[in-house]
Amino acid sequence: MGIRWFIALSAFVLLMSCSKEEDILPNQQERIVSFLTGTHSPRLLSEADAAVSLDNNPPYYSTFGNTTYRYIADVYDAERLSRPEVTEGSRIDITFSLYDFSEYRSPTTETCVYSNDTVMINQLVKDGLNPTQWVQCDETGVPLVDENGQFVPQACEITVGGKDILKGLQTAFVGCREEDEVEFYMTYNEAYGEKLIVGLMPKQSPVALFCTINKVTK
Repeated sequence: MGIRWFIALSAFVLLMSCSKEEDILPNQQERIVSFLTGTHSPRLLSEADAAVSLDNNPPYYSTFGNTTYRYIADVYDAERLSRPEVTEGSRIDITFSLYDFSEYRSPTTETCVYSNDTVMINQLVKDGLNPTQWVQCDETGVPLVDENGQFVPQACEITVGGKDILKGLQTAFVGCREEDEVEFYMTYNEAYGEKLIVGLMPKQSPVALFCTINKVTK
């Protein structure tokens, strides 16, 4: 009787665990969309709703695979279509900040996981960050500074569609253009999945990435 009870209890716990994991993805999708259409500034429409909106140039987000969401702040700029476009295989140089988005609110320095943005790095250093893993250092490990006394951040060049970027960004970068300011929001399975980023982010965390596309190279 005891063994049967133990087996039944184990099966129930496993079932509850699986059920909980199955709930994570739709919950994250729902909460990201709720943020984008609610408290995000500016409040966004879905791309489909923006296409039939009576407003002129309504801000909107695009969806990729129902799990990655993209907002391009300057999408209506008159000269934007003349800038180089990101296609699969393009190499792009970006300035970015990556955030834990578990609280589903506008990212802050407290939720920043990594950045190569000088402004963000300087603020985090004021808050106690050791910048040695975030900026360029000399051969002795001392952070480099420029002529203005600012830290020299790590350059970031990635290949779109390659394996060196998060899964959710492999297609979501396509269609962006040089000089675009872009926000990406990803459910956990499009970011780090089950990985635990020790001291920075729990596993199954949704993430946000804010970036400026500095240069596009075909």
